[in-house]
Amino acid sequence: MRSQLRRAFVLGHGEEVRQTLAKLETRLRRGAVTLLGHLAPDAALCEVYRRKGVLEGTADEYRAPTHTVVVPLTGLPKACIRKWKEHGHEVLDLTLPSIRRAQTSLNLLALEHCQTVVIGDRGQADALAIAGEVAGTPVVEDAEQAALLPFAPKFGIVCQTTISKRHAQAVAEAIRHRHPDSRLSFLDTTSPAMWERERSVEGLSRWAETIIVAGEGSESTVRALIE
Repeated sequence: MRSQLRRAFVLGHGEEVRQTLAKLETRLRRGAVTLLGHLAPDAALCEVYRRKGVLEGTADEYRAPTHTVVVPLTGLPKACIRKWKEHGHEVLDLTLPSIRRAQTSLNLLALEHCQTVVIGDRGQADALAIAGEVAGTPVVEDAEQAALLPFAPKFGIVCQTTISKRHAQAVAEAIRHRHPDSRLSFLDTTSPAMWERERSVEGLSRWAETIIVAGEGSESTVRALIE
């Protein structure tokens, strides 16, 4: 029996990632830089840039062996970036636009006096970078954790950019059921690249008996596509 193989329409990095990495390539022509954490959840990509001269650092030390420090694609809270500048470092901010949009959305919800919440994975850097924008913002992973949230008159919710939209909506609905008397504003901040990947998987599912997701099993995008 012959097998047929089709590739998804969306492969590799999205356009946001490609454009952001191009900025790093341009800066590396001037010399070494220090990365404030892991460049991205992709271990192979991190290794590529280690070989190109990117040094590893940590975001909370506020000192580095190079004048230029690099904010990873997954972002950092703006207060952390500001401290690096105050300590005299040049900062190359590679935060993906989709993560910046989520951070801005969370800040706007906080200005409306909402109890802010991020739906995502507590072990992923982008979820923590978004939640770190507003003090006291919890990261909620599932409906079980949503049921533990204390009452607030208003909830303002955004989601990690690399999770399934379906999962984010389910957790938001769990918060709504837990606190039916609260006002709830849910802003879907999943990235355009994630939307495209989900649509690609849905298209393949109408044809394929088996779908293989190529990637690291611990990475949130891979888990979301498998879901």
